[in-house]
This record gives sequence, structure tokens and C-alpha cells, in this order.
Amino acid sequence: MISANNSDSKLKILAQFFLFSIFLFLSNDFFPTFPLKEKKSSPVVLVSIYPLYDFCQTISGHWLNIELLLPAGTSPHHWQPRFSDLMKVEKAMALVSIGPSLEPWIKDIIKMSKNPHLKMISFEDLCFLREEEGQLDPHIWLDFHLDIEIINRLAHFFSDLVPEATEELKSRAEEYIERLRELDLSFEKALSSCHQQRVIIDGHEAFNYLARRYKLKIISLQGFHPEAELKSSHIKQMLEFLAKEKIKTIFYEAGSNPKLAPLIKSKLRIKTLPLYPGHSPIYDEKRERLSFIDLMKENLKNLKEGLGCD
Repeated sequence: MISANNSDSKLKILAQFFLFSIFLFLSNDFFPTFPLKEKKSSPVVLVSIYPLYDFCQTISGHWLNIELLLPAGTSPHHWQPRFSDLMKVEKAMALVSIGPSLEPWIKDIIKMSKNPHLKMISFEDLCFLREEEGQLDPHIWLDFHLDIEIINRLAHFFSDLVPEATEELKSRAEEYIERLRELDLSFEKALSSCHQQRVIIDGHEAFNYLARRYKLKIISLQGFHPEAELKSSHIKQMLEFLAKEKIKTIFYEAGSNPKLAPLIKSKLRIKTLPLYPGHSPIYDEKRERLSFIDLMKENLKNLKEGLGCD
């Protein structure tokens, strides 16, 4: 999941940080600040990926200013902070992330930060599945029981940031947790009566936690690496397998560029349906952002259709 060649990216980050340091030095020496009447604003909390953003924004209400670091459609594995992102970190009160297994750039951004007040919270300790190469699988937000633990921790963390809002934060967290429990029950009920238990997906294996929770089996057409090159022998073998097993639906990772699904669809006339990993915001036709729970409901609808659930 994590790219082995990080040297170029680190050099770019160090160069950005060097320029940023010069900027701060010049600002202090040549542009002295004068006391101004401060406008009270909500503390800024930076968040790495969309599920955490959605959790944080729902829990915090108006008490915190939640900002999503990664642009829509960006891979959290390979994204690198820009100069403007480093400046955001310098002004933020807190940074929320899954951890280095998902966001390897977190370590670099922490080292470069000159913000002595920056508070951190991550959830790497909740990752228990491992990928093919033995690395931790970080896609824990696709297990709604783990999301409940994340939200409880976030509510406690935010209470330390704004103690006067503790009761409201706790109440908002409990409301969100109830919605997650309802979502979990919907998945459990619907996916327990499927004619097919194998989820054939054209994309990297981001759905292992979801599959484990609902006793499904993920078969990835590309393995664990989204950038993996596909061999002709692999394609031939997969076509033979799908025909033999009479697979009727191929899923693909929404927001990615599926490689095999269009080919398989043309060769075997198999239906293709999207699944949302949820790490990035998705917008509807009205340009309105779908919530994390809305995205998961779309996943359930497509899984029911593709797996032939009663």
C-alpha cells in the first residue's frame, strides 16, 4: 500500500519547509506585527481523510472548524503536503489521521511542524488486519463497529479542546453512533441472505474490514496495489475463472480507473457496479457532497444487487 520510493517526495517536502522557514524569519524581522483586536474564531482541526472529516464535523458542530487536508480524488497513501498545507498545520490546534500505515507523510509533516500547540490523534492501534505483504490494513472505517470506537475517542479528544462543549459533543457523538448501529444492522440483515458471498472487485483490496464483518470474501482482480501492472496470463486466467463460476457482477472501486471491469464486461457480458472506499468525498449531480453514511448506503444497495441478496 505504501510506496517504497519516498526519497523524491521527502526532498520536495524539505525544500518546501526550507522556504517556509525563510518566510517566517523574514516575516518576523522585516514585517513586525502590531497588536490588533483579535476576532474570536473556532479552533481549526485538520483531518486527513473524508470519513474522519465527516465524523469530526458531525460531532463538533459549531465548536470547531474542521478542514479536510486531502483534495477530492486524492490517494491518502501517496499524497504529499504542499507549502500551503504546511502553513495550515502551523495554525491548527489539532491534526486527526488514521496513522502512518495509511498516511506515510504524517511523520514528515510532524517533524517539520513548528507548531508547539498542535495536538494529534490517530487510530493505528485499531488496525488488526494485514495485507499480502504483511503491512497493516488501514481501511478500518469500513467496519462500523470500529467507527463507533473512533467516534467515542474523537468526542473525548474534542472535549479536551473545548471543555465547555463536553455535553453537547457527547450528545452529538451518541446520535451519530446510533445511526452507525442502524447502518450495521441493515448490512447484516441484507447481506446474510445473498446467493453469492464472493465480492469480485476491480481495484485494490480496500474492503477487507467490511467483508470480514459481514462474512463476505473479497477477490481482487488487481491484488493489493492500485498501480499494479496486469499480465495477459492473469487476464486469461481470470476470464476462465469468472466464466466457470458463472459470476454475474464485477464491482469496481468508485473514483478509480477500472482496468479489467470494462474488458470483462465486453467479453462475458457481466454487470459492473461501483463500491465506495469512502476515503474521499463524492458529489451528486447537484454538486452536493454525500455523507459517509450515504456512501455506505450506496455500497449496500450495490452489494445487494450484485450478490443477489433477497
